[in-house]
Amino acid sequence: MAEPTSSTAAIAFAGGAITLTGSLMGVQYDTLLAGFTGGLISLSYQSASLSPLRVIGGLAGSALLAGFCAPVLALGAFYYVPWMRDLGDFLRIALAGLLGICAHVLIPAALALLPAAIDWVRDWFRSKKGTPP
Repeated sequence: MAEPTSSTAAIAFAGGAITLTGSLMGVQYDTLLAGFTGGLISLSYQSASLSPLRVIGGLAGSALLAGFCAPVLALGAFYYVPWMRDLGDFLRIALAGLLGICAHVLIPAALALLPAAIDWVRDWFRSKKGTPP
């Protein structure tokens, strides 16, 4: 039997790390798994070869983003769009998979917007004659 390649080992390591991290933080396993699967789908469309560390980081980011954000988005959808309540857990898991697929774009975009958001908050506090936190 051949030894596993580094990307396969990285995927296995990422899966174990995500499960352990999610269980310690109280995240639902099905959303973690859906986000992890979405991350795998997203990685399958990468044209360039990625290092094992980038594979692990991408999969962990996909799963954790989905695990934390999908339940919140599903509750928002249930509240603001009442007919979606019939979808129940399916909507939460579908949102987790979608977030897992989009995480490779969403996380860098959010990090790029973060300095502008910090400046906006500081300007808002200064306009209120308070000191920024």
